[in-house]
Amino acid sequence: MKRPAADAHETPGTGGAPHFGKGRPPGHDPSRPADVAMARFVLEAQFHLLERALAAWPRRDAALLDVNCGTGALLPFLWACGFEVDAVEEDAAARARAHARCPSAAIMAGRDDGLPVEDDAYDWVLLHLQEPRRLGPALAEARRVARRGLAVTFWNRHSLAGLCARLARTHLPGPATSWWEVRGALRRLGIGPGRTASLSVLAAPMNTWRKASPLAACNHWLTELPLGAWGVFRCFLGGGGSVTPLALRLGARLRRGMDERLGAPEPALEYGRKSFSARAGDCGPEGRTP
Repeated sequence: MKRPAADAHETPGTGGAPHFGKGRPPGHDPSRPADVAMARFVLEAQFHLLERALAAWPRRDAALLDVNCGTGALLPFLWACGFEVDAVEEDAAARARAHARCPSAAIMAGRDDGLPVEDDAYDWVLLHLQEPRRLGPALAEARRVARRGLAVTFWNRHSLAGLCARLARTHLPGPATSWWEVRGALRRLGIGPGRTASLSVLAAPMNTWRKASPLAACNHWLTELPLGAWGVFRCFLGGGGSVTPLALRLGARLRRGMDERLGAPEPALEYGRKSFSARAGDCGPEGRTP
């Protein structure tokens, strides 16, 4: 699948630029082309990992909520994967950019620990962890909203890159938690090992996060162990048995309460008025039809 283009300085679900080195945003200083190359490499690795992690999710007439969507770098990609996409983001400026990228999606104002939607409103929920202190409440909200499954992405401070960053007195591109903390929080919600799978990318130190590095392949393809700096847990919650396409459409419409959701007051639904019958026909890269 051809992945939608995104700004070189962005990373999914951050609401702004990731930070490399001693806190300098990549791509903002023309004298640091290495920062731009690193950010592009990271974004490509994240797209690759999500494409693989979400491949097991059926997406025909399936609605997905992208939580902490940031400026919407992932929305055209998720739409291209076949999902009906909506999103939640706390920052107003980021919501405006996300809407410009995917005009047909409903971009809602809200935090990950208080999502402005009803129980079981979406088939799938993709949560980008922004505040490790809210890990438990954010996962509980994702579990409440998701009918069939959820996935959570996070920066792993116990990765090799995280260890090297601490030794160098720098930091990973986003707020970091650990693979063990995410797994423990999922188990406390009753989501055990039989219903979860985890993958990660960027297994090598940060100074190898570029295509020219001899370890570039390790950063992209060493995904099975929880060693990477950026990881994802994918969880199945049940539901969504075998039904006909007609039943899928009718069931999705009744189950998600489209009329009620589209009629929500501001600012819960700030952008987007998507009809049920058309799947994001204008949500290609940069908001254009692919």
